[in-house]
Amino acid sequence: MMNNCWYTIRPEIRDDKEGNCSVLYFRHPCEPGTGTGGWMKPSTENRIENVKHEVASPQKQFTRGEIEKHNKENDCWVVINGKVYDATSVLDWHPGGQAPIMAHAGRVHADTTDEFESIHDDYAEQKLSGIDRVDTECALGVVTEKAMGYIKKQSEDVAKEKANFLKKSSEAVFDRRRWNAVQFRDRKQLSKDTRRYTFTLPPDAKKLGLGTCQHLQLGFHFSDRLVVRPYTPTRPIFEREEDGTFDLVVKTYAPDQSQPGGTMSNILDCLRLGEEVEVKGPTGEIKYIGQGEFTIDEKEYHFRNVSLVLGGSGITPGYQLISRILRAKELCETEDKTNIKVIDANKTEDDILLHEKLDEAEKESGGKIQITHVLSHPEDKDAWEKKGLSGHVNADIIKDKLFEPSEESVTFLCGPPGMIQKAALPALKDWGFKEDENCFGF
Repeated sequence: MMNNCWYTIRPEIRDDKEGNCSVLYFRHPCEPGTGTGGWMKPSTENRIENVKHEVASPQKQFTRGEIEKHNKENDCWVVINGKVYDATSVLDWHPGGQAPIMAHAGRVHADTTDEFESIHDDYAEQKLSGIDRVDTECALGVVTEKAMGYIKKQSEDVAKEKANFLKKSSEAVFDRRRWNAVQFRDRKQLSKDTRRYTFTLPPDAKKLGLGTCQHLQLGFHFSDRLVVRPYTPTRPIFEREEDGTFDLVVKTYAPDQSQPGGTMSNILDCLRLGEEVEVKGPTGEIKYIGQGEFTIDEKEYHFRNVSLVLGGSGITPGYQLISRILRAKELCETEDKTNIKVIDANKTEDDILLHEKLDEAEKESGGKIQITHVLSHPEDKDAWEKKGLSGHVNADIIKDKLFEPSEESVTFLCGPPGMIQKAALPALKDWGFKEDENCFGF
């Protein structure tokens, strides 16, 4: 907000509105835009000069109807601080070109004043007022009292509309461009290394505001760096489940001789109740609307058959999609007839996230949802082969367990880079899937 390399902040003590206590305020030299709360005011010399100029300025009054007629390039009037100016001669030399001025030509509203004062300096005002011009002055006069009342009312209406917008937008807590603090509320152990973490949204936030298949960015500040990881909440799935909290299911990768451990998963595992982490979002360009409709990179798609290749914690966006399709009737919708086939890859059976939830979903779907678990290191290979497959995801498993390429079929991937980039994606392309057409990464 400031152009100088440094500036002074002035503290002052005030009584609160009820007079019960004193409050310490820190004031900047000025406020953004046309705000007047800053401590820095024009010098006495400048104020005297302004008074002289006010006296010398034309006082002819113009109605709103008269001003609105002058909205052309060869006849351009603007209203700033209740004064009417002929800006026609300014159009040729204005550094920003004609467009910024023509946007306000013949318009009687407060936006012109706000934009002018937030951008221009004293020199620009002098040029506009004609102080250093001998041939002709820009200043024509002032608006009528009725026109001034219109400007004031219009400005108040805009302020109310903005306040209502901010109030509504606060219901969706996260802005993808800024970090928001969420409070750690609860931890539940689901397996020896998997936890479900519950977080509480900020007090002024009512909703998480994520679409199905979208995710959040979790951030944690160290003294020298910011660690960021994407996570897809497992709750809420539907808007009516929004209660000011959300759940993340995360596997903790503890450090050992073979690996340094997962940075963010270990941070989460060490959180104390009431501690905060930072979150922003939603992120992710894939959003499921329902009944086979997807929005991907702002384009609309429709697929009847959906294949998922997922690994480890990459199951969570797939779980959201499965839940959304299976529970469509809870949204007072007709049954979602979209079919899903899933390959879920892990090392051991204990590593399968949301195992019970996935099994329940498969049973309840009546064959609409088919899930194949692939384990690279099953503890009991013979016993496991009655439940799923052993080994690594490859072309044979993909062709056997997923929908074949067609206009009605799509494949989504999420998992370890090695599995996705080296195995799954090449196999899908060889089979006939086209990246960014019917093959996408969450």
